[in-house]
Amino acid sequence: MCRRISGARLAAGAWWCVLALGGFVVALICTVAVPRRSRAATQPSSPPTQSEQRQKTGTSDQRENPATAFEPSDWSLRPVALLYLAIPVLLVISCFVLIAAYPNALPDVDRTLRIAPPGPRLQTDAARDLQRFRADEERRLSTYYWIDKQKGIVHIPIEQAMKKLATTGAPGFPKVAP
Repeated sequence: MCRRISGARLAAGAWWCVLALGGFVVALICTVAVPRRSRAATQPSSPPTQSEQRQKTGTSDQRENPATAFEPSDWSLRPVALLYLAIPVLLVISCFVLIAAYPNALPDVDRTLRIAPPGPRLQTDAARDLQRFRADEERRLSTYYWIDKQKGIVHIPIEQAMKKLATTGAPGFPKVAP
């Protein structure tokens, strides 16, 4: 008889699987990608002579510039290629592990549209709309109307308000002598 594994237990198992896979990849990178040095290179000694360098590198005096040295501990192409392949493999495996760990995560939301969105509000006659807007603004600026009738606040035309302000001055500002 098969037992059903709970979602939390499956998720914990998936995390351990991802963690183990990540540890494996890190161990692989550390063992393969770290450049190897010979024992002679790791032990402190006197600098090698040119003849020792030639024997070590397998070159002769026929080099273009024999006095030029090079780095003997450069990485080979193999570890870089393995790393280049290991990263996408880890990403793909991680995706499948997460899908297995959370089986209800993808289809949990119904993505069907339940209501129709309103249509776009298009401006069909821009010139007439602008003319209407300017007429409304001109009417508001050049007429009297109540703002708050109970408090006695009235809107006065803009030209009259500017004349009144010029003759009486703004409250809190010093008066200018005529």
